Amino acid sequence: MGKNKQLRARLEGLREMIRLHQKKVEAELSRLSPDEGLIRHWKIEIAAWKRTAENIERRLKKGKHHD
Repeated sequence: MGKNKQLRARLEGLREMIRLHQKKVEAELSRLSPDEGLIRHWKIEIAAWKRTAENIERRLKKGKHHD
């Protein structure tokens, strides 16, 4: 598998994890007594994955030749 294909697959995996964790946060917030520690943990993970996804997107764009 080529490097760009690996990066695109990793990027899609990160996006899926972000979506899943956002749903978990929403579900936890809808509870009568949400676990703030758990929500904070998931939000930290989401932020880290977003930074990683941004880095991967930059790497993919950097490889393209623009005239």
